[in-house]
Amino acid sequence: MAHDNSQSYQPSYSTRPTLRVDLPQIRINYEALKLKVGVAKIGASIKADAYGLGAVPVAKTLYGAGCRIFFVATAGEGKMVRDGVGPNAAIYVLNGPAPRDKGVLLGAKLKPVINSLEQARYWADVSRSINEPPYTAIHIDTGMNRLGLSFDDVVELGRDKSMWSALNPEWVMSHLACASDAENPMNKTQLARFRKAAAQLPLTPLSLANTAGIYLGKPYHFQMVRPGIGLYGGVATNKPEQEIGRPVATLMAPILQVKWVKAGEAIGYNGTYIAPRDMRVAIVGAGYADGVPVSMSNKGTAILHDEEVKIVGRVSMDLTMIDATDANLSVEVGGVVIFRGDHLETEAREAGTLNYELLVRLGQRCRRDYWKPKKKESE
Repeated sequence: MAHDNSQSYQPSYSTRPTLRVDLPQIRINYEALKLKVGVAKIGASIKADAYGLGAVPVAKTLYGAGCRIFFVATAGEGKMVRDGVGPNAAIYVLNGPAPRDKGVLLGAKLKPVINSLEQARYWADVSRSINEPPYTAIHIDTGMNRLGLSFDDVVELGRDKSMWSALNPEWVMSHLACASDAENPMNKTQLARFRKAAAQLPLTPLSLANTAGIYLGKPYHFQMVRPGIGLYGGVATNKPEQEIGRPVATLMAPILQVKWVKAGEAIGYNGTYIAPRDMRVAIVGAGYADGVPVSMSNKGTAILHDEEVKIVGRVSMDLTMIDATDANLSVEVGGVVIFRGDHLETEAREAGTLNYELLVRLGQRCRRDYWKPKKKESE
Protein backbone atom coordinates (compact mmCIF):
# COMPACT_ATOMS: atom_id res chain seq x y z
CA MET A 1 0.00 0.00 0.00
CA ALA A 2 1.48 3.36 -1.00
CA HIS A 3 1.16 6.44 1.12
CA ASP A 4 1.58 10.10 0.22
CA ASN A 5 4.49 11.53 2.23
CA SER A 6 4.08 15.01 0.75
CA GLN A 7 3.82 17.82 3.28
CA SER A 8 0.93 20.20 3.71
CA TYR A 9 2.15 23.43 5.30
CA GLN A 10 0.32 25.81 7.56
CA PRO A 11 0.75 29.35 6.19
CA SER A 12 2.80 30.55 9.19
CA TYR A 13 4.49 28.62 11.97
CA SER A 14 7.71 28.43 13.97
CA THR A 15 9.81 25.38 14.81
CA ARG A 16 10.07 26.71 18.37
CA PRO A 17 7.65 25.35 20.98
CA THR A 18 5.47 27.79 22.90
CA LEU A 19 4.63 27.78 26.58
CA ARG A 20 1.28 29.47 27.05
CA VAL A 21 0.64 30.69 30.59
CA ASP A 22 -2.89 31.77 31.46
CA LEU A 23 -2.26 34.70 33.81
CA PRO A 24 -5.95 35.46 34.44
CA GLN A 25 -6.45 31.87 35.62
CA ILE A 26 -3.55 32.25 38.06
CA ARG A 27 -5.38 35.23 39.52
CA ILE A 28 -8.62 33.25 39.68
CA ASN A 29 -6.84 30.38 41.46
CA TYR A 30 -5.32 32.83 43.96
CA GLU A 31 -8.65 34.48 44.66
CA ALA A 32 -10.37 31.10 45.11
CA LEU A 33 -7.73 29.96 47.61
CA LYS A 34 -7.97 33.27 49.45
CA LEU A 35 -11.73 32.85 49.75
CA LYS A 36 -11.22 29.33 51.11
CA VAL A 37 -8.82 30.35 53.88
CA GLY A 38 -10.75 33.42 54.98
CA VAL A 39 -8.74 35.75 57.21
CA ALA A 40 -5.40 33.97 56.79
CA LYS A 41 -2.90 35.75 54.58
CA ILE A 42 -1.56 34.07 51.46
CA GLY A 43 2.16 33.90 50.85
CA ALA A 44 2.66 32.79 47.25
CA SER A 45 5.39 30.26 46.51
CA ILE A 46 7.02 31.43 43.29
CA LYS A 47 10.35 29.63 43.65
CA ALA A 48 11.95 27.82 40.70
CA ASP A 49 10.80 30.57 38.31
CA ALA A 50 7.21 30.23 39.57
CA TYR A 51 7.33 26.48 38.98
CA GLY A 52 8.71 27.03 35.49
CA LEU A 53 6.10 29.56 34.39
CA GLY A 54 8.01 32.82 34.83
CA ALA A 55 8.49 34.34 38.29
CA VAL A 56 8.21 37.99 37.28
CA PRO A 57 4.99 37.90 35.20
CA VAL A 58 3.41 35.52 37.73
CA ALA A 59 4.45 37.73 40.65
CA LYS A 60 3.10 40.82 38.89
CA THR A 61 -0.21 39.06 38.30
CA LEU A 62 -0.49 37.99 41.93
CA TYR A 63 0.57 41.44 43.12
CA GLY A 64 -2.23 42.89 41.01
CA ALA A 65 -4.63 40.51 42.76
CA GLY A 66 -3.54 41.84 46.16
CA CYS A 67 -0.78 39.40 47.11
CA ARG A 68 2.03 41.10 49.05
CA ILE A 69 3.97 38.11 50.39
CA PHE A 70 6.17 35.93 48.19
CA PHE A 71 8.46 32.99 48.86
CA VAL A 72 11.48 32.11 46.73
CA ALA A 73 14.30 29.61 47.28
CA THR A 74 17.40 31.73 46.68
CA ALA A 75 18.54 35.33 46.94
CA GLY A 76 19.00 35.52 43.16
CA GLU A 77 15.37 34.55 42.63
CA GLY A 78 14.35 37.13 45.19
CA LYS A 79 16.21 39.95 43.49
CA MET A 80 14.53 39.12 40.18
CA VAL A 81 11.10 39.27 41.83
CA ARG A 82 11.97 42.50 43.66
CA ASP A 83 12.94 44.14 40.37
CA GLY A 84 9.61 42.99 38.94
CA VAL A 85 7.14 43.94 41.68
CA GLY A 86 8.81 46.93 43.30
CA PRO A 87 9.48 47.88 46.92
CA ASN A 88 6.18 47.12 48.65
CA ALA A 89 6.16 43.31 48.64
CA ALA A 90 7.67 41.09 51.35
CA ILE A 91 9.97 38.54 49.69
CA TYR A 92 11.25 35.65 51.81
CA VAL A 93 14.23 33.50 50.85
CA LEU A 94 13.53 29.93 51.97
CA ASN A 95 17.10 28.62 51.79
CA GLY A 96 18.17 31.25 54.28
CA PRO A 97 21.18 33.57 54.45
CA ALA A 98 24.72 32.75 53.36
CA PRO A 99 27.81 35.00 53.32
CA ARG A 100 28.05 35.27 49.53
CA ASP A 101 24.37 36.24 49.33
CA LYS A 102 24.59 39.00 51.93
CA GLY A 103 24.88 41.83 49.39
CA VAL A 104 21.92 40.64 47.36
CA LEU A 105 19.75 40.05 50.44
CA LEU A 106 20.40 43.51 51.78
CA GLY A 107 20.47 45.33 48.45
CA ALA A 108 17.13 43.90 47.32
CA LYS A 109 15.62 44.12 50.82
CA LEU A 110 14.92 40.40 50.98
CA LYS A 111 13.91 38.59 54.16
CA PRO A 112 15.86 35.42 54.97
CA VAL A 113 14.16 32.38 56.46
CA ILE A 114 16.32 31.14 59.35
CA ASN A 115 16.70 27.36 59.21
CA SER A 116 19.44 26.63 61.76
CA LEU A 117 21.22 28.11 64.76
CA GLU A 118 24.24 28.65 62.51
CA GLN A 119 22.17 30.78 60.15
CA ALA A 120 20.60 32.53 63.14
CA ARG A 121 23.96 33.47 64.64
CA TYR A 122 25.34 34.62 61.30
CA TRP A 123 22.35 36.77 60.41
CA ALA A 124 22.05 38.20 63.92
CA ASP A 125 25.63 39.46 63.56
CA VAL A 126 24.82 40.94 60.15
CA SER A 127 21.69 42.60 61.51
CA ARG A 128 23.55 44.19 64.42
CA SER A 129 26.05 45.71 62.01
CA ILE A 130 23.60 47.63 59.81
CA ASN A 131 20.82 50.15 60.08
CA GLU A 132 17.28 48.90 59.41
CA PRO A 133 18.00 45.17 58.98
CA PRO A 134 15.26 43.18 57.26
CA TYR A 135 12.73 41.14 59.16
CA THR A 136 13.15 37.37 59.09
CA ALA A 137 11.08 34.20 59.44
CA ILE A 138 11.99 31.25 61.67
CA HIS A 139 11.61 27.76 60.16
CA ILE A 140 11.04 24.85 62.54
CA ASP A 141 11.57 21.24 61.48
CA THR A 142 8.52 19.35 62.78
CA GLY A 143 9.37 15.98 61.28
CA MET A 144 10.20 16.37 57.60
CA ASN A 145 13.95 16.32 58.33
CA ARG A 146 14.84 18.82 55.65
CA LEU A 147 15.71 22.41 56.60
CA GLY A 148 14.62 23.81 59.95
CA LEU A 149 15.48 24.18 63.61
CA SER A 150 15.05 21.20 65.91
CA PHE A 151 12.96 21.52 69.07
CA ASP A 152 16.10 21.92 71.16
CA ASP A 153 17.34 24.62 68.77
CA VAL A 154 14.01 26.43 69.16
CA VAL A 155 14.29 26.33 72.94
CA GLU A 156 17.80 27.80 72.74
CA LEU A 157 16.69 30.52 70.35
CA GLY A 158 13.75 31.40 72.57
CA ARG A 159 16.05 31.84 75.56
CA ASP A 160 18.52 34.05 73.69
CA LYS A 161 16.67 37.37 73.83
CA SER A 162 19.54 39.25 72.20
CA MET A 163 19.62 36.98 69.14
CA TRP A 164 15.83 36.98 68.84
CA SER A 165 15.80 40.76 68.92
CA ALA A 166 18.55 40.99 66.31
CA LEU A 167 16.74 38.59 63.98
CA ASN A 168 13.44 40.43 64.49
CA PRO A 169 11.26 37.55 63.18
CA GLU A 170 7.80 38.37 61.87
CA TRP A 171 6.78 34.76 61.11
CA VAL A 172 7.39 31.34 62.60
CA MET A 173 6.80 28.57 60.09
CA SER A 174 7.11 24.87 59.34
CA HIS A 175 6.33 22.62 56.39
CA LEU A 176 4.00 19.64 56.11
CA ALA A 177 5.42 16.40 54.71
CA CYS A 178 2.28 14.34 54.10
CA ALA A 179 -0.55 16.84 53.65
CA SER A 180 -1.54 15.33 50.31
CA ASP A 181 -3.12 12.48 52.33
CA ALA A 182 -5.56 13.87 54.90
CA GLU A 183 -5.63 10.52 56.73
CA ASN A 184 -1.88 10.35 57.27
CA PRO A 185 -1.20 10.59 61.02
CA MET A 186 1.95 12.60 60.32
CA ASN A 187 -0.23 15.66 59.72
CA LYS A 188 -1.58 15.77 63.28
CA THR A 189 1.86 14.90 64.64
CA GLN A 190 3.43 17.85 62.85
CA LEU A 191 0.60 20.16 63.89
CA ALA A 192 1.12 19.26 67.56
CA ARG A 193 4.91 19.59 67.30
CA PHE A 194 4.55 22.95 65.60
CA ARG A 195 2.30 24.32 68.34
CA LYS A 196 4.59 22.99 71.06
CA ALA A 197 7.73 24.44 69.46
CA ALA A 198 6.14 27.81 68.68
CA ALA A 199 5.12 28.11 72.33
CA GLN A 200 8.83 28.23 73.23
CA LEU A 201 9.22 31.48 71.28
CA PRO A 202 7.89 35.01 71.77
CA LEU A 203 4.38 35.40 70.41
CA THR A 204 4.72 35.59 66.60
CA PRO A 205 2.30 34.94 63.69
CA LEU A 206 2.45 31.33 62.48
CA SER A 207 2.40 29.58 59.08
CA LEU A 208 2.26 25.85 58.36
CA ALA A 209 0.07 24.96 55.37
CA ASN A 210 1.15 24.52 51.77
CA THR A 211 -1.51 23.99 49.09
CA ALA A 212 -2.34 20.50 50.34
CA GLY A 213 -2.35 21.77 53.92
CA ILE A 214 -5.08 24.26 53.04
CA TYR A 215 -7.40 21.32 52.40
CA LEU A 216 -6.66 19.86 55.86
CA GLY A 217 -8.85 22.59 57.29
CA LYS A 218 -8.77 25.65 59.51
CA PRO A 219 -6.56 24.23 62.33
CA TYR A 220 -3.70 24.16 59.82
CA HIS A 221 -4.20 27.65 58.39
CA PHE A 222 -2.94 29.81 61.29
CA GLN A 223 -2.16 33.39 60.19
CA MET A 224 -0.74 32.56 56.74
CA VAL A 225 -0.84 29.75 54.18
CA ARG A 226 1.80 29.27 51.49
CA PRO A 227 0.31 27.74 48.33
CA GLY A 228 2.48 26.83 45.36
CA ILE A 229 1.13 24.18 42.99
CA GLY A 230 -2.47 25.22 43.71
CA LEU A 231 -1.83 28.64 42.21
CA TYR A 232 -0.80 26.94 38.98
CA GLY A 233 -3.71 24.51 38.87
CA GLY A 234 -1.81 21.36 39.76
CA VAL A 235 -3.44 18.75 41.98
CA ALA A 236 -1.92 18.71 45.50
CA THR A 237 -3.96 16.03 47.28
CA ASN A 238 -5.16 12.49 46.68
CA LYS A 239 -8.72 13.84 46.37
CA PRO A 240 -8.55 16.12 43.34
CA GLU A 241 -12.31 16.59 43.28
CA GLN A 242 -12.05 18.84 46.36
CA GLU A 243 -9.51 21.19 44.79
CA ILE A 244 -10.46 24.53 43.29
CA GLY A 245 -7.49 25.44 41.08
CA ARG A 246 -7.50 25.04 37.31
CA PRO A 247 -4.44 24.43 35.06
CA VAL A 248 -2.65 27.46 33.68
CA ALA A 249 0.22 26.06 31.57
CA THR A 250 0.08 24.61 28.07
CA LEU A 251 3.11 23.45 26.08
CA MET A 252 2.31 23.88 22.39
CA ALA A 253 4.67 22.08 20.02
CA PRO A 254 4.65 22.40 16.22
CA ILE A 255 4.46 19.43 13.87
CA LEU A 256 7.67 19.60 11.82
CA GLN A 257 7.13 16.62 9.53
CA VAL A 258 4.51 13.95 8.82
CA LYS A 259 5.51 10.59 7.40
CA TRP A 260 4.21 7.09 6.89
CA VAL A 261 6.20 4.34 8.58
CA LYS A 262 5.81 0.77 7.32
CA ALA A 263 4.92 -2.09 9.62
CA GLY A 264 8.05 -3.61 11.16
CA GLU A 265 10.16 -0.45 10.95
CA ALA A 266 11.76 1.09 14.05
CA ILE A 267 11.03 4.59 15.33
CA GLY A 268 13.45 6.73 17.33
CA TYR A 269 16.71 6.12 19.17
CA ASN A 270 17.68 2.50 19.89
CA GLY A 271 14.67 1.24 17.96
CA THR A 272 12.60 0.90 21.13
CA TYR A 273 9.35 1.04 19.15
CA ILE A 274 8.57 -1.20 16.19
CA ALA A 275 5.58 -0.16 14.11
CA PRO A 276 2.91 -2.87 14.48
CA ARG A 277 1.19 -1.65 11.29
CA ASP A 278 1.60 1.00 8.64
CA MET A 279 1.49 4.19 10.68
CA ARG A 280 1.21 7.91 10.13
CA VAL A 281 3.76 9.51 12.43
CA ALA A 282 3.98 13.21 13.25
CA ILE A 283 7.39 14.49 14.33
CA VAL A 284 6.85 17.23 16.89
CA GLY A 285 9.26 20.06 17.72
CA ALA A 286 9.55 19.55 21.47
CA GLY A 287 11.65 17.07 23.41
CA TYR A 288 13.14 16.60 26.83
CA ALA A 289 14.96 19.93 26.56
CA ASP A 290 11.53 21.52 26.44
CA GLY A 291 9.92 19.52 29.22
CA VAL A 292 8.69 16.30 27.57
CA PRO A 293 10.26 13.64 29.84
CA VAL A 294 12.15 10.69 28.39
CA SER A 295 10.10 8.53 30.75
CA MET A 296 7.05 9.20 28.56
CA SER A 297 8.69 7.31 25.68
CA ASN A 298 6.39 4.66 24.19
CA LYS A 299 3.72 5.20 26.86
CA GLY A 300 2.93 8.89 27.20
CA THR A 301 0.21 10.79 25.39
CA ALA A 302 -0.35 14.26 23.97
CA ILE A 303 -3.33 16.09 22.50
CA LEU A 304 -3.95 16.67 18.78
CA HIS A 305 -7.22 18.34 17.78
CA ASP A 306 -8.66 17.53 21.23
CA GLU A 307 -7.85 13.87 20.65
CA GLU A 308 -5.42 11.86 22.76
CA VAL A 309 -2.52 10.52 20.72
CA LYS A 310 0.29 8.22 21.80
CA ILE A 311 4.00 8.97 21.94
CA VAL A 312 5.97 6.38 19.96
CA GLY A 313 9.71 5.83 20.11
CA ARG A 314 12.09 7.43 22.57
CA VAL A 315 11.61 11.11 23.35
CA SER A 316 14.76 12.89 22.19
CA MET A 317 16.26 16.24 23.14
CA ASP A 318 14.38 18.33 20.60
CA LEU A 319 11.77 16.00 19.09
CA THR A 320 8.92 13.70 20.00
CA MET A 321 7.11 11.33 17.65
CA ILE A 322 3.39 10.71 17.94
CA ASP A 323 1.08 8.17 16.34
CA ALA A 324 -1.35 10.20 14.24
CA THR A 325 -2.67 7.25 12.21
CA ASP A 326 -6.18 7.42 13.58
CA ALA A 327 -6.47 11.17 14.02
CA ASN A 328 -9.82 12.28 12.67
CA LEU A 329 -8.79 15.75 11.55
CA SER A 330 -5.93 16.91 9.35
CA VAL A 331 -2.34 16.31 10.42
CA GLU A 332 -0.22 19.01 8.82
CA VAL A 333 3.21 20.55 9.15
CA GLY A 334 2.80 23.61 11.38
CA GLY A 335 -0.10 22.06 13.23
CA VAL A 336 0.01 22.07 17.02
CA VAL A 337 0.35 19.21 19.48
CA ILE A 338 -0.37 20.01 23.11
CA PHE A 339 1.31 18.83 26.29
CA ARG A 340 0.36 19.84 29.85
CA GLY A 341 -2.78 21.97 30.07
CA ASP A 342 -5.74 19.98 31.37
CA HIS A 343 -3.59 16.93 30.63
CA LEU A 344 -1.02 17.72 33.34
CA GLU A 345 -2.05 15.10 35.88
CA THR A 346 -2.34 12.37 33.22
CA GLU A 347 1.12 13.17 31.91
CA ALA A 348 2.56 13.06 35.41
CA ARG A 349 1.15 9.57 35.94
CA GLU A 350 2.41 8.41 32.55
CA ALA A 351 5.88 9.79 33.25
CA GLY A 352 5.97 8.28 36.73
CA THR A 353 6.71 11.68 38.27
CA LEU A 354 5.07 14.68 39.94
CA ASN A 355 3.05 17.47 38.37
CA TYR A 356 5.50 19.82 40.12
CA GLU A 357 8.43 18.33 38.20
CA LEU A 358 6.65 18.48 34.85
CA LEU A 359 6.06 22.20 35.34
CA VAL A 360 9.56 23.14 36.46
CA ARG A 361 11.08 21.09 33.62
CA LEU A 362 9.55 23.35 30.99
CA GLY A 363 12.53 24.48 28.95
CA GLN A 364 13.80 28.03 28.88
CA ARG A 365 14.01 28.00 25.10
CA CYS A 366 10.22 27.82 24.80
CA ARG A 367 8.66 31.04 23.60
CA ARG A 368 6.61 32.37 26.50
CA ASP A 369 3.08 33.45 25.65
CA TYR A 370 1.51 35.16 28.65
CA TRP A 371 -2.02 34.77 27.50
CA LYS A 372 -4.80 37.15 28.38
CA PRO A 373 -8.32 36.97 26.98
CA LYS A 374 -9.03 39.40 24.18
CA LYS A 375 -11.35 42.23 25.11
CA LYS A 376 -14.72 42.20 23.43
CA GLU A 377 -15.30 44.95 20.90
CA SER A 378 -18.01 46.41 23.11
CA GLU A 379 -15.56 46.84 26.00
